[in-house]
Amino acid sequence: MGNPNTETAPQPKRHRKTKPQPSSSSSAPPARVPLRQLLKVASVAGGIQFGWALQLSLLTPYVQQLGIPHAWASIIWLCGPLSGLFVQPLVGLLSDRCTSRFGRRRPFIFAGALSIIVSVLIIGHAADIGWWFGDTFNHRPWAVAAFVFGFWILDVANNVTQGPCRALLGDLTD
Repeated sequence: MGNPNTETAPQPKRHRKTKPQPSSSSSAPPARVPLRQLLKVASVAGGIQFGWALQLSLLTPYVQQLGIPHAWASIIWLCGPLSGLFVQPLVGLLSDRCTSRFGRRRPFIFAGALSIIVSVLIIGHAADIGWWFGDTFNHRPWAVAAFVFGFWILDVANNVTQGPCRALLGDLTD
């Protein structure tokens, strides 16, 4: 008999984990998206975030400079969530069904970017627009109207651009 200290109990068989083998019917792995193209699309997303930052940081002081009461300023800020509630799902639906030669997402990104440019120009020149329509130093209804209109267009344009841009990033990385 052997020494009981040196005998070992039989070891159970261990199963090796195997990697799943690709089936012969599967196609080649998807082509990688060039980093330059991802950076281009991501820069659009960065621009959208710049637009939101512009609204959050600079527009409240401008509202106060135009003489809009705080109670009305709160109502103006409600434009963003309300437009996002309706615009993003609608634009998402439309961009999913778009058959443009430029792609499903790019026409919406382009239209949104142009709208952002126009809205920023309207907001930045709201006081001048008011003067053109006859506002006085103490009474600025046209400037306020131009500002509110530009602010709302900026909210809608940011929402129009944001959804397709995120979807385009997802489309490129699938």
